[in-house]
Parts: sequence; structure tokens; C-alpha cells
Amino acid sequence: MRLLSAILLTAMALSATAQGVDRARVLPRSEVDVSSAPAELRKLVRSGYLADLRWPDFADYRQSLESLYEASGYSPVWFANGRLSVQARALIAVIESASEKGLNPQDYDASKLSEWADQLGSVTSAGGTARLDVGLSVAAMRYISALHSGRINPQRALFALARRDERLALSAFLRDHILLSQNVRQEIEGIEPPFPGYRRTEAVLVKYLAIEKNDVSKLPSRPRGNLKEGQAYGDLPALAARLALLGDLASPEEVQGKIYRGPIVEAMKRFQNRHGLAVSGTLDAATYRALATPLSKRVLQLQLTLERWRWLPTDVLPAVVVNIPEFELRAFDENHRVALKMPVIVGKAYRHRTPVFEDRLESIIIRPYWNVPVSIQKAEIVRDLRRDPTYLQKHRFQLVDRGNKPQATPPREELVARLASGALRVRQMPGPENSLGLLKFNFPNEYNVYLHGTPQQNLFSQARRDFSHGCIRIEDPVSLAAWVLEGEGSWNRERIVDAMNAEQTLTIPVHRPITVLILYGSAVVEETGEVHFFDDVYGYDVVLEHQLAHGYPYSR
Repeated sequence: MRLLSAILLTAMALSATAQGVDRARVLPRSEVDVSSAPAELRKLVRSGYLADLRWPDFADYRQSLESLYEASGYSPVWFANGRLSVQARALIAVIESASEKGLNPQDYDASKLSEWADQLGSVTSAGGTARLDVGLSVAAMRYISALHSGRINPQRALFALARRDERLALSAFLRDHILLSQNVRQEIEGIEPPFPGYRRTEAVLVKYLAIEKNDVSKLPSRPRGNLKEGQAYGDLPALAARLALLGDLASPEEVQGKIYRGPIVEAMKRFQNRHGLAVSGTLDAATYRALATPLSKRVLQLQLTLERWRWLPTDVLPAVVVNIPEFELRAFDENHRVALKMPVIVGKAYRHRTPVFEDRLESIIIRPYWNVPVSIQKAEIVRDLRRDPTYLQKHRFQLVDRGNKPQATPPREELVARLASGALRVRQMPGPENSLGLLKFNFPNEYNVYLHGTPQQNLFSQARRDFSHGCIRIEDPVSLAAWVLEGEGSWNRERIVDAMNAEQTLTIPVHRPITVLILYGSAVVEETGEVHFFDDVYGYDVVLEHQLAHGYPYSR
């Protein structure tokens, strides 16, 4: 059986070589004695430790490695006919280009594996062969797992998301898809997330890696005060070069003289739009900070975004997706296309952060009541009532018990005391001035967070929009409701508006499965390929960066 396996491996390797597998480098093809490797392989795999690796502890992959090597009788799997297989060399080439995927090649021992392969002629002992074979297997499993579902569990990064499909059956995937593959790179890329946004982010990352590597431009000096259109600025050529480098200005040659006007002002507006800033064309302090942000930081933002893409389940469409740092909502159809996009308001960065989680949309409530959370009631309603005895009447609040049954108003001191203790509750009556607006999108969850309208439409003009207590206010709830209710009987836009202008509170069940994803990504690549960067408003990028810096095994 082993002889047949060796013949098959050799035949596939020769075929793959003829087709130029994966741009793999031509490495030495010295024959290696693998006949005495099984005992060494068994010992290494069971130890869960290989000192030659950057992260030598591979105990979290030991079970998968045992399954892989038991199937081969503990014979080396990366050798064919006494030579390092073409698949092994292709795997090394793939790992060497890991930075294109937002990963660090040295986390997968790219240099070490390449060095071993280059020195193959001197690796003739059973121990040397076993270390190389196990090193390749560990690197492959780590790399494939990272690409498929990310390096860490999202719940460790403060995200209430179920890790994407958990892990692949790694030993079976290597046996069935890699060890005899004619195109190792294509097989590995096939297990990455299927989302177009993920692929676009990868493409932009490659572009930014090249920009960072080749950038020799000088950062323009900071202007005194705000630089407005029509004003003189001595460092205009450096500013033009910077905007051209980042793709917002077609060419520095478009800018002549020292007056800030024309094409460079329009380029500045494009830059501001891509960085979540007020689009004024004025080079103010916030815009200069974004201009001066090192390209390495932008690369990191793209890398962290790719990591988070890998956490997502693949069967989420259609979906309503809110990206917190972007303050934006998108509705995606079954074909990954953006059907709808609008600004949102999310929870305040201090104490009222909107949680990151996934759920399913269950219903839309027209003319909802607002059942004030106890925490808001105690901290804010009681305070405002003490200042103004008519506060409840002014804002159409109704007293209810814990079962939402209306209650009579007691004397003021008793009222304040019972509200402060939670014995009485308040809810706001439906209507245009209700804090939820006239539409609420319900997906029951442990956080009591939902999407809703708002009477405070003026807040959507702000560039940074973290103003809520945790729920998500949306600018155009009618358009979202119309999209959600497509095909739901006669619920079209006109009927929705009519119901909003009536008196009755209605609950409309949502029958088609629509996922609600509340996510966090400080880099977004639009369908046009244009990349947008945003501030790390909740500090989650810093958290994830620190967790990833610890290296393998992340499970600890």
C-alpha cells in the first residue's frame, strides 16, 4: 500500500511540475532516506513540541497530526520517492506569500522551512527528515486554519459571534486536497471566506503593502490653523504627492503654484470621504492626523479586517449589516450585492457601546412603544423628573408596572422613589416624537439592542455618530422596512407609510430569513474597490492587535 502511495505521489508530483505548480521555487531534489522515519515521527507528533519552530508548542494540533500520520503509517507525507514533493515546495511558496493574506509568513516558519528545503542534501538522518515533515504539517495546519476561520476565537476579542464553522477537518483536508494536489495555492484559497468584500480587502492590502514598501515621499508640514481653499501653502507639492500616493489625486502635476485650490481641494474631499471625516475640503487638524497616519497603520487595519472577515459564518445572506466604526448600515441580497446603504447612530464609546453579535430579524413594529430600560430610568428619567415635575407629561411617558400594565400617578415624592427603585416603570407612547421613531426592527437578544428610527434626524449630519445608549438608530427606516418586507404580502412602501401615520401599533412578522450582523471593522473596501478607513472608536483594533501578538497557540 505504501509503495502504491509513493508511486501515486511521484506521478502527481511529476505532473504538477510539468504544469508549474504555484510558482514554487526550484529547490534541491536530493534523495533522502525516509525508511527509518516512522519512530521519530511518532515521537515528535506525540510530544506536541518542535523546538525548531518559531512557536514550538503545537499541542492544539496534535490530534489532527496523529490522524494525518496514522493514515500514512507514520511515514513522511511531504516526501515522494525519497524526495521533497512538489506539493511541499508549493506549500512553502504559498506560506512565503502569507503577507498578501494579512498574515505573517514567519508565524508559519516560512524562512525556516525554506532553509530546511535548501539544505535538504544534508538532512539525511531520520530525525532531520521527521522534523522537516512535521514542521511542514504544523505550518500547513496553522496556515490553513488561520485562512479558513481566523487565528483566534472572536469571543476572546469581545465579539459575540460563533466562530466560522469551527475548524476544518485538517488531516482530511491535507490528505484529500493538498498532498496530491496539482495546484496547492488554489486548493488553499478555496477554503477562504466566499465574500466579495473579503477578496476586495485582500487586493487592497497587496496594494498598500507595495505603497508602504516603496514610499519615499515626505510628509507635508502641518499648516498654521486650518488650510482653506484659496489660501497659500508653501508645502503644496508635498501635499499633492501624498494625495497622489494614496490615490485621491490623479497626478501631482495637476497642482501648480502655492495656492490651495482646484484639483487638490477636490482630492482632499475624496480623502476626507474615505476616512470618515467631514467633507469640507479644508485641511483641518483631524484631516491632517489622518494624512499623517503611517501606512503601516493602514496595513494593520486591513489585516485586522481580514481576520474578522474569517470569523463570519458563510450562510448569512440576505443580511442587514451594521459596521460600528463606519456608522453605516448595508443590506445585502442573496448574491452579495448591496441593496441598501444608510448612516446609523451607534452606542457611545464610553459606557454605552453597541455590542458585536449576530441574530435573526423577527419582526417590524410600526408605531412602537419605548419601554425605557431600568438603567436609563434610574440614571436619567429620575434625574430629569426631579428637575422638572412635568417631564413625564412633556415627553408622553406612561407609568406601567413590570408587566406593562398602565398605573395611576402617585404623589411626586412617592413617584420618584418608586421609579428610582424600579417598582414602577415608564414607557413612551407611540408617535413621531417617540425616541424609537415610528419603526422598530426587532431581533430579540440578550443585550436588548435593536434597530429603530429616531426623531433626531439632525444627528446624521455628524461625521462621528456614537450618541446612543447601545441601540442603533437608522436614518431611513422606511426604506429598510420596504426592503425587508419585499414579497411579504401587500406590505409595500406606501402601505408602510400609511400605517406609520395611523394610530394603531402593529407588529409585522418577518418570514424570510434575514440575518442581522453588528460588526466592527475600521477598514472597508467598497464595491468600486475604493478603500475607506475609520477611527478605532471602541479600541477593539488595539485589543485584537495585542491578542494576535501573543502568537501560537492562541487557544491559551
